[in-house]
Amino acid sequence: MLRPLLPDAVYAALQAPIMAMDIRRGVWKEPEVDLVPYAVKPGETTLDIGANFGMFTYHLSKAVGPQGKVISFEPVPFTAKIFRGVSFWLGFKNVEFHNVGCSDKAGTIKFTVPLQASGGLAPGLAYISGRNEDHPGKERQVRWDATKDVEARVVVLDDVVGAQPQLSLIKCDIEGAEPLAFRGGVKLIAATLPTVILEINPWYLEGFGFKLGDLLDPFHELGYGLFHIEETQEGIRLKKISPDIVVEDNYILIHPSRLGRFLELM
Repeated sequence: MLRPLLPDAVYAALQAPIMAMDIRRGVWKEPEVDLVPYAVKPGETTLDIGANFGMFTYHLSKAVGPQGKVISFEPVPFTAKIFRGVSFWLGFKNVEFHNVGCSDKAGTIKFTVPLQASGGLAPGLAYISGRNEDHPGKERQVRWDATKDVEARVVVLDDVVGAQPQLSLIKCDIEGAEPLAFRGGVKLIAATLPTVILEINPWYLEGFGFKLGDLLDPFHELGYGLFHIEETQEGIRLKKISPDIVVEDNYILIHPSRLGRFLELM
């Protein structure tokens, strides 16, 4: 209710402690968070691409411990302000934050941020401008009436992250531009073979001119398997699946060299 009355800076300052409380209490959580203790060991390095307000970063930070590191990327300036506030309230000590996005080329580009009914930004749905939304499925996928464009920098993972021998996990949720981010991290991924948790939305991919194979084939060439998380009464389980049954959801790419960490979930 306050959003239409407050400047962005004031709203961000108020929202940060509320978001931090929700994250700490587990009010805001996704099932894939439960994979983190299996995928990550203390002292390792993880990446959070599309960090939003820091929910995933928080759980990664706990998992890697004081000797590990989380490198988080969030391009939208407004969202970055809240992330920094959340970081303060949650006491991040092992998080390296970059107010940039990840792509296959470095530079300054436009991002499109959907607007809520209140006029406030819906930063979790922000995407690189230019995504075509005029194709079948629009009535189900476009759940906003207006958007706002903002400028932000993007970087290439291989240039910014460099050699990270202890890299064990990448979480990536960037609304259809995932192939661009991974193309910029080809060397890093091939050298470390990290587990990858990512959102796949075929409609978003199509809007950028990508097919599902553009996203998954480079991982399959490295030997990765595609898995889906299932929630049961006994807890979470991982099921290996074929790409031809992929729908809009979160998925996990696991290299055979890391399967041992997940055996009890298979």
